[in-house]
Amino acid sequence: MRLPLLLGSLLLSSGCIVAETRPSHPSRPPPRLPPSRPVAMGYDEAVRRGFDQCRARGYHCDLQEAHLTGNDVWKVKFRVDGRGEKGHLHLDYDAYSRNLIKVNDKVKDKGRDWDDDDWDGPGRGKKKGHAHRDD
Repeated sequence: MRLPLLLGSLLLSSGCIVAETRPSHPSRPPPRLPPSRPVAMGYDEAVRRGFDQCRARGYHCDLQEAHLTGNDVWKVKFRVDGRGEKGHLHLDYDAYSRNLIKVNDKVKDKGRDWDDDDWDGPGRGKKKGHAHRDD
């Protein structure tokens, strides 16, 4: 008699366990994250882009400086010296869009001592300190 009683109590006790498979409240979607702001260009990327621009122009460039301004603009400055050219190349990049904003290319040939501002062709050179008509 003990065996059927023990067996019956085991079978009944397993039927009393109730487990809830669904949460009691409806599931909520996870909160939406605000769109992330693009990552700003770092020092290494700004310098690399500057060297790429310098090489594309056919110059041999030495980095002078690179810094980020408060307006999110990277200013990258190079000294150009070699292969017949001498001068400087200043590049401005937008830190977030990575667009080239401004180029200041003041490089001249070592063999010549004139600048773009000094010569506009025959008879059109600027003569600072001379009379309008030199007779």
